[in-house]
Amino acid sequence: MPLIQLVLFIIFAVLTTMGYKKNNRNLMLLGAVAISFAFVGLDFLIGVDEGLSGR
Repeated sequence: MPLIQLVLFIIFAVLTTMGYKKNNRNLMLLGAVAISFAFVGLDFLIGVDEGLSGR
């Protein structure tokens, strides 16, 4: 899981930088979604999986 978070953080940094330089809001939004998924979405999905499986 830390590896996935690291990769998504790097994707966030690259997309946000590229979006800022090109003045492209969609790239910056995609970077924000990546960082949100890295630190909130993964834990949420793991919790849902554990809840459904009854662990």
